[in-house]
Amino acid sequence: MKILSKKDLKTFIKFLDYLNEGILVIDEKERIVYLNKYGKEILNLERPEGKHFSEVIENNYLYSIIAHKYEEDRQEEIIIDDRKFLVKIYHIDGKKFIHFTDITPFEIYKQAKKDFVSNVSHELKTPLAVLKGVLETLESEEMDNNKRKFLKMALKRINQMDSLVNDLLIIARLEAQEYKVIKTEINLKKLVNQIFEDLNYIAKEKNIKLINSIPSDLKIKGDEKKICILLKNLIENGVKYNKENGLVDVKGYIKEKYFVIEVIDTGIGIPAKSLPLIFERFYRVDKSRSRSVGGTGLGLSIVKHITEAHNGKIEVESEVNKGTKFRIYLPME
Repeated sequence: MKILSKKDLKTFIKFLDYLNEGILVIDEKERIVYLNKYGKEILNLERPEGKHFSEVIENNYLYSIIAHKYEEDRQEEIIIDDRKFLVKIYHIDGKKFIHFTDITPFEIYKQAKKDFVSNVSHELKTPLAVLKGVLETLESEEMDNNKRKFLKMALKRINQMDSLVNDLLIIARLEAQEYKVIKTEINLKKLVNQIFEDLNYIAKEKNIKLINSIPSDLKIKGDEKKICILLKNLIENGVKYNKENGLVDVKGYIKEKYFVIEVIDTGIGIPAKSLPLIFERFYRVDKSRSRSVGGTGLGLSIVKHITEAHNGKIEVESEVNKGTKFRIYLPME
């Protein structure tokens, strides 16, 4: 490994002072070896080099990060003077390298986008309800078959838009943590049977068999309303993206310290390249097929948010033309 000359080292250090990111280096004795110009502005320090970090670091959270004796690399988000920073900590040759990136503009943009989606969704809710009511009335009273056909088409589109607005509101509330998780004891088999009743008319159209393999005595802890939304999204996807005469099987069991729920279908499957993206908002594996079945592209994102709100985790296995298995882990405590 080539060692930099003193001249090259000075040039490199000067270059670090031009970065709009903070660089802090702490040695084995917990003294500050180096802090670049931007880092000094962030931490409001002038000449900290050579001092023990405890003498100059005033931010309690940053202090605890530096003081912690872990050896693995990690990253945290911290607030310094009303600005949010992504802080990455690296360990090299006994030294700690701490890298600060100001993510405040990104957070402001992200919040503005959330507020926009939430506000627009609320504003659309009332006029959509009025339009839906008017179209349902006109369709039920119309005697001309051609006119009824067009009214049914319009009503179908209104229902799709209404589903989209509902999903957007759920996402906005989950992200804003307006939906508090209130855990109760849930009879999982009974809940799945209720969801099957709601989706039975869709399943019959494609002759999809709905199987409830959950033990009748299995009771889980969770927010029943949210778990119902989660399962309905997964089961509905299993029906919509299935083949004729396929099946959707729901299983439940306990593994170690988790309640585990599996939703298995014999559908079209998901390509391996798409698996890391399916929980992103509005991501669709096959856009043309999603439009034909009326998907909003938000269902799996909602599933992920609800799982994380329960401090759980989600896994997915899939093979094209063979089917998909979603596995939800919900902590027992």
